Amino acid sequence: MTEVDSLSVESTETSLKRRLCLMMFLQYFVQGCYLPIITLYLFDALGFSALQVGVFGAALAVGPLLAPFVFGQIVDRHYATERVLAFCHFSGGVIMLALFFQTHYWPVVILGVLYSVLYVPTMMLTNSLSFQHLKDSDREFPLIRLWGTIGFVVPAWVAEGIFLRNLEGEALNTGRGIVLAMAGVIGLLMAAYCLTLPHTPPVKSDKKDLAPGKVLKMLKYRHFLILVVVTFIIAIAHKFYFQWNSPFISSILREGGVTGAWEQRISSIGQVFEVIVMAVLGFGIKKYGFKTVMLVGLLSYLVRSLIFAYASTIGNVFAVSLALTCLGQAMHGLCFGCFLAAAFIYVDKVSPLDVRGTMQTFFGTFVFGLGMFAGGFISGNIGDFFTSTGIGSMLRTQWNIQSQTGIQEFTRKTLDGETLMLLRDWTGIWLSSAAIALFATLLFWTLFPKFDTSQRLSHSEETT
Repeated sequence: MTEVDSLSVESTETSLKRRLCLMMFLQYFVQGCYLPIITLYLFDALGFSALQVGVFGAALAVGPLLAPFVFGQIVDRHYATERVLAFCHFSGGVIMLALFFQTHYWPVVILGVLYSVLYVPTMMLTNSLSFQHLKDSDREFPLIRLWGTIGFVVPAWVAEGIFLRNLEGEALNTGRGIVLAMAGVIGLLMAAYCLTLPHTPPVKSDKKDLAPGKVLKMLKYRHFLILVVVTFIIAIAHKFYFQWNSPFISSILREGGVTGAWEQRISSIGQVFEVIVMAVLGFGIKKYGFKTVMLVGLLSYLVRSLIFAYASTIGNVFAVSLALTCLGQAMHGLCFGCFLAAAFIYVDKVSPLDVRGTMQTFFGTFVFGLGMFAGGFISGNIGDFFTSTGIGSMLRTQWNIQSQTGIQEFTRKTLDGETLMLLRDWTGIWLSSAAIALFATLLFWTLFPKFDTSQRLSHSEETT
């Protein structure tokens, strides 16, 4: 599409855009309730180990592996998107309320798997529904999607500012479970709202070619294949952030003698900056192109991990370590907006019209499915590797490294109720994440070609 053509594109009706904004707000309000704080709740309230939290994180990615071949196919070929969304959110809301009352390891993991089967596809389906009803997705989608970011931020202030206010110690640890109940209630509300969304029926053309088959054939295009591979790798670093961010913030606050619930609100800094990035993302893509914008996002993953690694080494200067931690949170806006959101827009631009639902779900699988599945095990094992019962068994000691900066002592209650005194090397955890982000950045920079997104992928030739 030329610059002149883009200026003449008709805008979507204001009333419809408002309905899509509310859809995004409720969609991500649900996730914003539990995602920033769930690992801290599992550690401090339920007594999970680092490896067990990693297994739980990986379990959340099992369900999305079915998404491209189940939900995408259903939406593209059989049922309207808004009805599938309503079913998923209603069932997910019920499961989340059940999680609120559960404290045992395997039931929590199993319910987490079931919830992921239902929730994760809705993230791609809301994108797909928006793309199908917006007349200029490049310009209008970022503004619609930023309401999802706003929805993600609000629960932090509701939960910690109202329900967890003035709580400390064990009461705070167990009280954090309220976020699961909040997610369940809003999920049920979202299910009802989905039935009011614009009707989005499956595309009727080209019934002979199954949608998943078309998607797999598209991997022959180099630019799409590299994007999928890089997304898989960066999803591992993405998992590091969501698995270790709230425990890391808690450790920084503990070093500074700060008590009470602040972790979720501090992490919301990332979403505030995400709003800013999403507001200008459309302009950035048009001016600099997809490759440049996505490269900025990948570099942000690397820089954020390095910032956290350095912040963990200066715990004796609390103001500086907290400032760096907050700066690292702000980098999330660039990580998500410039890479993940831009990548979803890119996929929509190059997808054949009749399989956009499957394409969004397929691509999301590599972000929230295979990548997050691998990331759960990798981040859990690395976290467990850098957690020890004594200095003598730490990796630094084995490598004759004298510095002990970035190693913090903490207590953890096990599933059996036993209290352990442990050491955790935060510098090692975040440098591991940085190494993964660096590999993804170099791979994308060197191998991702420029591509003319004005042509749909099924009708284009690969550009070197």
